[in-house]
Amino acid sequence: MKVLVLGATGNLGSRCIPALLAHNHSVVVFVRSEAKLKQLVQSAALDKCTIVTGDATNADVIEKTIVENRCDALINAAGLAAPLPYQEPRMQAIVNAVTPATVRASEKLSFPIRCWYLGGMTVLDFPSMPGTKISS
Repeated sequence: MKVLVLGATGNLGSRCIPALLAHNHSVVVFVRSEAKLKQLVQSAALDKCTIVTGDATNADVIEKTIVENRCDALINAAGLAAPLPYQEPRMQAIVNAVTPATVRASEKLSFPIRCWYLGGMTVLDFPSMPGTKISS
């Protein structure tokens, strides 16, 4: 299976790469910074991967990556590290890009694409930050 991993420079995503390779999957890595990726993941593993640099909030680039690489599955581990209130949360923007990109890519490729969203939200409701309140 060919798997696209978004967020491969984070704790979860960087651990997915060797695990997927150990199970004989082909891996396409989607990151903002290839230099950061090379600091975190062993070169022996990266030599077996296709690396794509881009923004995980850009649905068109994600769709293009899925289609051009004929990915069967996607693991989204991007956008998890947003310690409120110090950074703007990116998780919702990433999900809003990844979901339609995956659906469109699946339609173009004429096969279903498995999609996993990994999450580690520690703060779900931060009252002083707009857009983070989850209940009334």
